[in-house]
Amino acid sequence: MSPPLGKQLERLVAAIQYAESTGAVVTWNDTIDGRQFDVTVRFKYGLHSYLTVIECKDYASKVPVEKVDALATKSRDVGANKAILISARGFQAGCFPVAERHGIELLVLTESSTPTAQDLIARITPALNVYDVSFVATGTSSPILFEDWGGRLGYLMNQSQVVVPEGTKPPNQLVYEWQLAGPTLDPENENVVELPLREGSELRQPHEEPVEVSAMRFKCAFVEAIVPKVPLADTHVMAGLSSRVDLHDAKGKLVHSMRMGEVPLGFDTSVTPGEFYELPHLFNRYHCDKIEGDLVTWTLLESYQHGHLVQATFTQKLQFAKYYIPVTDSKIRRRLESMLSRLRGRR
Repeated sequence: MSPPLGKQLERLVAAIQYAESTGAVVTWNDTIDGRQFDVTVRFKYGLHSYLTVIECKDYASKVPVEKVDALATKSRDVGANKAILISARGFQAGCFPVAERHGIELLVLTESSTPTAQDLIARITPALNVYDVSFVATGTSSPILFEDWGGRLGYLMNQSQVVVPEGTKPPNQLVYEWQLAGPTLDPENENVVELPLREGSELRQPHEEPVEVSAMRFKCAFVEAIVPKVPLADTHVMAGLSSRVDLHDAKGKLVHSMRMGEVPLGFDTSVTPGEFYELPHLFNRYHCDKIEGDLVTWTLLESYQHGHLVQATFTQKLQFAKYYIPVTDSKIRRRLESMLSRLRGRR
């Protein structure tokens, strides 16, 4: 599972414009005469200057017509030569005549992934998929959610510890013991499970403070699992390496396609030693140790592979830093600081 696009949609669009607009000045989160735009593109042709303004909408449903009207007003106020509205979910029917009347281009951005080659699959077998894992903090109804992206759920299920009166067990062990008890499950639909824990039980996640908990919750369903012929990279890594970002016009025609690994998301990022960065399509996070000439030394702090944490230090040409973006989430930064401190303490 991936985190929602959110601001990443704007950055994706800005990076695509930067990669494909030779000689143009692309700005993410720009303000013109008091008007904010998600992306602007400025360029000159001969003696003339041109301005394109772009708005991005990552709504849970289709963009309503009033957003097209709003962009028409904003773009007219700043004298833009072209206005583009990009959605991750499409547009309501009323948007198209309004957009045509105001000369606004409507585009839909989607992500796709090439399926695993059939010659890598030995067989397909039924399996129980466990997801939406959380724990209930004692004395509250607030869930402690296990992040389910980029292989992190498998890592937390293996490496977290639940301290119970009879001993210490990883969450995977609790699920295994529950399965051995022979629970009654609906084979066709999603099952919701709550496992009560003895009083005084404690959850210990890596790089987090211990929390007293009263129950473990999760959902599960039977799925068809792939058994590979040879060892493969974790599924999220394979998906990230093969994923593409596509732009379609209002009629569904593909107007642009690009591999996620080739999108320079950090086109406007100035890499600084001592800061944290990430490659979103691989869910990897790094610390910039130093820059010497045209070489960057990175420490890979967070990469989850088959339920394990992978860490390494390597050097890379500075030109490739345009694919990295800063880590801005304060909770993630605290976790990375803890990881870096512990890693350096082992050296």
